[in-house]
Amino acid sequence: MTAIHQFGRADLPQEQKDALKKAIFWEWFTIGYTICTIILVAFVVGNSQAMRTAWIEDMLSLIPQVAFLIALIFVRRRPDRKHPYGMHRAMGVGHLVAGAALLVVGLNLAFEAVSGLVAAEHPTIGTVQLFGQTIWLGWLMVAVMVPIVIGPVFIYGPAKKKLAPVLHNKLLYTDADMAKADWHTNAASIIGVLGIGVGLWWLDGVAALFISL
Repeated sequence: MTAIHQFGRADLPQEQKDALKKAIFWEWFTIGYTICTIILVAFVVGNSQAMRTAWIEDMLSLIPQVAFLIALIFVRRRPDRKHPYGMHRAMGVGHLVAGAALLVVGLNLAFEAVSGLVAAEHPTIGTVQLFGQTIWLGWLMVAVMVPIVIGPVFIYGPAKKKLAPVLHNKLLYTDADMAKADWHTNAASIIGVLGIGVGLWWLDGVAALFISL
């Protein structure tokens, strides 16, 4: 009887055993995928507030996966005198921590977006040299943001959504829901960048506000 199949002293049924294995795999896969995304976006973030907000949102999206994996360590611990019924509620704590962190940082990003709009800050996007050609950085931003949405929307997002009800795990469900909605962030950042390109500077701030909300 391995630890991966247990929650405290309870041995999981076969369906939940398989679901838990898959959930752990997808959480680690998501962390690796998101780190690659963060690195890619860092190269093209530029002066766009929408891109900066999307970049920070990518970093924040790591919180649910990390919270799930840490909570799982506590959930697997055997009951003791202080916790005679085990530590099953660690998942609920992880859900609360993830939600609180997202709320606080989201509100801060929303404040920055509104401040930029009120101050009428006009962001600019310059050019870069690529293979001997001068290219508007905005095109590279769009080129990066379009493909990175494939993972959360079409691969690990739906996979987690199927596993969450089997495990009755709200932290995993929230993580999946957040991943499936990730295309909103990418679409908003692209609109903000293109808005700067056509002279509608305020679209960048509006896109950043949308992402933060």
